[in-house]
Amino acid sequence: MMRGSNTLGAAAVLATLLAAPGAYAFCRTTTCDPSKPTEHCQLDADQCVVTGNTLGWRSSCVTVGVQQMGSPHNGLTYDDVAPLVEQAFGAWMQADCGGGTPSIDVQMLGPIECGVSQYNPDRGNANIVLFREDDWPYIGAANAIGLTTTRFDKKTGDLWDADIELNGVTATISIGDPITGDDLLSVLTHEAGHFLGLSHSLNQTATMRPIYDPARDGDDFRSLAPDDIAGICEAYPPARQPATASCDNRHGFSQQCGADQPAPNQSKGCSLNARSAVLGASGSSSASLLLVLASVVGARLARRRRIV
Repeated sequence: MMRGSNTLGAAAVLATLLAAPGAYAFCRTTTCDPSKPTEHCQLDADQCVVTGNTLGWRSSCVTVGVQQMGSPHNGLTYDDVAPLVEQAFGAWMQADCGGGTPSIDVQMLGPIECGVSQYNPDRGNANIVLFREDDWPYIGAANAIGLTTTRFDKKTGDLWDADIELNGVTATISIGDPITGDDLLSVLTHEAGHFLGLSHSLNQTATMRPIYDPARDGDDFRSLAPDDIAGICEAYPPARQPATASCDNRHGFSQQCGADQPAPNQSKGCSLNARSAVLGASGSSSASLLLVLASVVGARLARRRRIV
């Protein structure tokens, strides 16, 4: 799930669902990439990576927007998708940490023009939820329905940017009730956990477990289990003192892709944040997938979604 080089990139690591452990099996994503033997990542009994720094947003506030096109392939508009994104993040923001809620607020932005997942090191950025409608290029994850890519400071674990991509090519997306396909709210709630820095859990009731079977799980993924709540409350305890309360994106906000923005010295105010603070540490990125394992049972197609 992590990338361990000194350059930005994306890596997807497929997690295997093992036997369910005890009550709390949540994992935090860290800066160590277990797919790279040279990083010598160590795992605990719950298969959590315990090497490196845990990922998290250093501010008390982060923003997310939905790409303006929605998913034409699934007949979904921006107005169909945006409320579900807000509801998915709301499940995490409203978690009861016993004396308060998580010390992180996710604020929704309006429609985002940029339709690709990217991080611009010298121009404006946006955290985006978007559908890929033309292709789903991720090797080893042809049956995936969701991918969350996070970019972060490798030396500290501070998150810089995160995008959630949804498979609009082969997935059959369902909204509302009854659930007739891959429930979009369920997928978004799981991916929101990755966005906030959580990895997969071996707890078989957790929203962060790596297998999603719509026929079996129904709407279970829409709400958090105790394991998920324990994870988000550890990552953002109510008593945490955030480094900042700013909601600004790193290098400022822009709804445009980097190539469509003016050069930094030609900026005409597209950014909400005029500062361009650059941390001395190198950056890195990770990607987390929600995969589909498809099998035919009789005459119906049963889809088992695996989240990575």
